[in-house]
Amino acid sequence: MARLSINIHVIDHHPESRQSIRRLLAEAGLHAQVTQEFGHYDEALRGVKNETPDLMIVEIGIRNGNGMEFIRKMRLHYPNVRILAFTHQDEALYAERALRVGAHGYLMKNASAQTFQQAVRAVLCGELFVSPAIEEKILRGIAGTEETDERDPEKVLSNRELEIFVKIGEGTSSREIAEQLALSIKTVETHRAHIKRKLNIRSARDLLQQAREWVEHTYA
Repeated sequence: MARLSINIHVIDHHPESRQSIRRLLAEAGLHAQVTQEFGHYDEALRGVKNETPDLMIVEIGIRNGNGMEFIRKMRLHYPNVRILAFTHQDEALYAERALRVGAHGYLMKNASAQTFQQAVRAVLCGELFVSPAIEEKILRGIAGTEETDERDPEKVLSNRELEIFVKIGEGTSSREIAEQLALSIKTVETHRAHIKRKLNIRSARDLLQQAREWVEHTYA
């Protein structure tokens, strides 16, 4: 059987999600095939050494992993591979960050099949793809019309710090955060200290309150 022209790797920890992506790609009528699937970033990094794909479709929220760091490594070592983040992670928080570390597109998993297929085609054609809301936000930032706050968590926290800040706001304990992110409690506490310093927060109680308020406002 002749090899199809477009090879795609899918990185997602849920087998059902990978199966859904296969179906969506088949329905798109593209001359493409999913040649490899991975449930974790380390597996994907090993797999790409054996076969370099044209496109990677990546869930950036895989437990015990760092999706942003995976994208950064891919762009560093395989700059010709196109990357589409197709994820449950809120685009309002992570889309711009994903683009900054090297993704070519960002799409939420609740998007329609038509939008998914549009995103895949755009990324494969060398374009960037984000939702209209994120595109407007990015343009406002470029134009200098978006309000800025030096203590805005989105602006001053690193990817990992923002991830932990959100979990704090959701009521997750340091021990639970450590388990979910495969970190030591000491590392989590170090990140908490950095968050407090960057946001000018004095106490753990104030950190919890500000994180809760920010999460409630962001997800309202």
